[in-house]
Amino acid sequence: MVKFLLCCLLVASSLWGDARYKLAYKVKANLLIQLAARVAGLSKLNSDGQEVLLKGSRILVRGESTTMIVDYGTGRMMVIDHSDKTYERLRIEDMKQRVAKDFPPALIDGLKSYFSGGAGGISTVVKAEEFGEQDEMPSLARFRIAYGLGYLMPGMESIVPLAPSVDEGIKVVRKQGRLPIALRVQIGKSLDAVVEIREYREGMVAEKEFLPPTGYEEVKE
Repeated sequence: MVKFLLCCLLVASSLWGDARYKLAYKVKANLLIQLAARVAGLSKLNSDGQEVLLKGSRILVRGESTTMIVDYGTGRMMVIDHSDKTYERLRIEDMKQRVAKDFPPALIDGLKSYFSGGAGGISTVVKAEEFGEQDEMPSLARFRIAYGLGYLMPGMESIVPLAPSVDEGIKVVRKQGRLPIALRVQIGKSLDAVVEIREYREGMVAEKEFLPPTGYEEVKE
């Protein structure tokens, strides 16, 4: 009986950390922010819900042309390109540096100046707020405690530091112990962005979901 209960406990603990949901977002922004988003890889500013898989420290976001798998536990990630059927493995820090290099210097200077919040920039008021009903989400709560807002903003936090006042606004939410399932960031009339979790459900996610599709070739630098 003890062995049976122990097995049940092990199975339950292995499933605790697995979940599926959709990540929907709607962004209204001026031309400067739209350009920055596109350079960072956000091809469109509105989505009814991209499929997301959560397993332990890993999160997978399945897009139309690109699938991104981020492992916050190891600090590594995989980018799968469905257009040319390739995939690439790299460190999260390397990806952040790559995004920064892809931004034209003039665009970086423009963002930092525009959103500096100081006398030299546009006067901005940043609002980052959580809202929505919090259902039973043990896997999400566990991920939130260990890895912060990665489940709600996978990949996007790498460009947030380019806008200092936005970064400061989101830090408030990062430090809170609650579990936001939706986030809204407003900067005057320049930006109004909402991202929210939809159709959340707990359940085992198979390891094969995190493998590159059969026939895809690995790209190595």
